[in-house]
Amino acid sequence: MIETFELAVIGGGPAGMEATKTASGFGVRTVMIDQYPQPGGQYYMRIPRTFKVDYENKAETDGRKLVNETLNSSALKVLNCLVWGLFQEDAGWLIGLYGKDTPKYVRAKNLILANGTYDTPVAFPGWTLPGVITCGGTLTLLKNQRVAPGKRALVSGTGPLVFSVAAHLIAAGVEVEAVCEANHLLPRGIKHTFTMLRQWDRLVEGASYMKTILGAGTPYKIGWSLVEARGQEAVEQAVIARVDRKGQPIPGSEKIYDVDLVVSGYLLTPNTGLLRMIDCEMTYQPGKGGWIPVRDADYQTSIPGVYAVGDGAGIGGAENSRLEGKIAGAVIARNCRYLSLSREKQFREELQAELAQQTRFGILLSDLFTPPVGLVNLPKDDTIICRCEEISLGEIKAAVKMGARSIGEVKMLTRTGMGNCQGRMCEHSVASIIAHELADKGITREEIGYYSIRPPLHPLPQSFLAEAVPDED
Repeated sequence: MIETFELAVIGGGPAGMEATKTASGFGVRTVMIDQYPQPGGQYYMRIPRTFKVDYENKAETDGRKLVNETLNSSALKVLNCLVWGLFQEDAGWLIGLYGKDTPKYVRAKNLILANGTYDTPVAFPGWTLPGVITCGGTLTLLKNQRVAPGKRALVSGTGPLVFSVAAHLIAAGVEVEAVCEANHLLPRGIKHTFTMLRQWDRLVEGASYMKTILGAGTPYKIGWSLVEARGQEAVEQAVIARVDRKGQPIPGSEKIYDVDLVVSGYLLTPNTGLLRMIDCEMTYQPGKGGWIPVRDADYQTSIPGVYAVGDGAGIGGAENSRLEGKIAGAVIARNCRYLSLSREKQFREELQAELAQQTRFGILLSDLFTPPVGLVNLPKDDTIICRCEEISLGEIKAAVKMGARSIGEVKMLTRTGMGNCQGRMCEHSVASIIAHELADKGITREEIGYYSIRPPLHPLPQSFLAEAVPDED
């Protein structure tokens, strides 16, 4: 028998936890599904006690409280489990699950997708070398696995996460040679001064990171970017250079560092695999991370009963994600008749001032930290772009010369995006390359499109899929 719920929340980060806690608190029969052993997501992972840390910021304190409240809620928590497929039925959704000691399927009348983000990968010569990892991967190793991934590091990218990763690496005993921010933050940042001053907790958190970075004597270089990683069997050197305001390296400005770890992170990309799988309407907004779902005022997508919240529906920060999760949870409670329209309206009104403030912070993130377009010029013709299928820049350019005008057409000609990662590691770079090659043809990023997704979303054992037929009720 497949268990049926009024609501399934997929994702256990800030947005998913708030949606779960809110909806179940109002009486909605809820299941929360997450791939990690406990709720929290990437944002609320904590640095382990084995690493020396002389501070705990407010985000970590709030995160621990939210995790405990979620675990104590009446919702069923299905953890350490992958969602590999969503299948629409007459009365809702059949959700395919894969994990130890988890059911193969659950059913839900409504869905809240809170799938978070992943690092926006930017290809450059040497980015496939062992020892070159993303910001998210670094934090997972530090906080989840209790592993310091190197001894001497170079951190490069754009956005607050770069700052955070550098401080956590230093706290874990890693010698960080330099931190590079690829965007030029001034004078653009001046107009966001008032918004930033209203983000006091984030300022305090940033100040603690700055104290750690400066205390270690690590230079923070604005308007610089990693341009190449060098090495034989693993990374041995990192090459950085000044970049112009479009992100293109300035010749003659290069500096070389001897390192065994390169950390690269160019903001974040919304994780929209499940949204694409069920054909939600999407829109391209680079300042929000790329392709995101079209949503109404309730955060409902183009498919009735399917809601998308948090950074997985457009980059806006953890606090914005929490607010969206609360509102979506209340909307479901109203739709399921556990909450009156007037009480739901009052609930939302109580959140509006803070939501407006977090919306302004999202605009700040977009304006200051969207990856500069000139980074597309970093790879060489022999640089691997699609790591799973080992497709080079030269092969992608050749496909465009043959007439490919969309990412789907390039995929058919070259097999980009057909590997284990389902295009998560290469989509941004492939689309940027196509746009660059067709800049004089008037082809837009909307026309270039995105990779289509079909189940299974994740690589699964054939033996499991062979038996993944729902039992008849």
